[in-house]
Amino acid sequence: MVKNKLSVILRFIVSFGLLFLLAWIMRKDAKEVIGIFKNSDKTLLLFAVLVNIPLSVSVAYRLKLLMSGQKILLSMKDAIYLTFIGYFFNNFLPTAIGGDIAKAYYASKKTNNKVASYAAVVADRLLGLIATLLVALTGLLFIGKSIDNKFILWVVPFAFILVALAIFFLLRKNNRLSEVSPAGKGLFNKIKEKLLKLYRAVNLYRNSPVILVKGIALSLLLQVLSIISIYLFILCVGGNMPLFRLFLIIPLVWAVSMLPSINGLGVREGSFIYFLKGYIGPEKAFAISLLWLGLIMIYSLIGGIYQLIYPVKTKGENIND
Repeated sequence: MVKNKLSVILRFIVSFGLLFLLAWIMRKDAKEVIGIFKNSDKTLLLFAVLVNIPLSVSVAYRLKLLMSGQKILLSMKDAIYLTFIGYFFNNFLPTAIGGDIAKAYYASKKTNNKVASYAAVVADRLLGLIATLLVALTGLLFIGKSIDNKFILWVVPFAFILVALAIFFLLRKNNRLSEVSPAGKGLFNKIKEKLLKLYRAVNLYRNSPVILVKGIALSLLLQVLSIISIYLFILCVGGNMPLFRLFLIIPLVWAVSMLPSINGLGVREGSFIYFLKGYIGPEKAFAISLLWLGLIMIYSLIGGIYQLIYPVKTKGENIND
């Protein structure tokens, strides 16, 4: 309990400490940043926001696809609902996986299958991570020599290896864990039993390679859509840089944003400035980070309003818990 509280406190300190530091560093350029927003192309800004609509739909479809791998027929409407619920809790729970936990919880209420719902959400997160890190690694191959920060140069490959090993462990065949049955009573054995059930459910995806391939393809599509959206943001504030360069840079921003914080808050904004300032200047890079943060908050609020107006409807007691 004490360890969890310290972790939450650390995330708050990192997130808001970095935001405060960025605001302090950019304080002399505040008028220029405000001027950038005033002179921005509002049509392009609206178009950049609209690009994120198919992005969210793709996120929802990936969840629907992975649910089908657990023999759960989730409607697209429910998948979109759960996606926006995830957005909301990602930004209002002090943990990096708060949105995933909330999404899995509400999914279990809709599907009446707790283990399968959590397994689908775990797979959803892992496929998203592996796609992000794969593109980030590709970016490092092209622009790694121009990055002075050695921490970034080793943390991205390390994270990729870690996620790849996790996926290999969860999907490998003939694993003895799939046959283990925890014996005895008590809290530890109860937790162990739940984890084994979750493992077995995730392990089922090894029998559905087509779903996994489609899931990774969708994840790569999400990368493309998010990068195009950011490119439009850059254009709307008067910046100019090669679109191809963004395909190498933005996945690095996402990868660095995985560091302990509240959904990347502070870390993400600092990464935007670090990677983009050499191309469009620190003021415009800071403006881009604020635009993306604003977009995240809008989607989070939509998720909160969605939950208030259309609260989740359960299907009764969970027989698979």
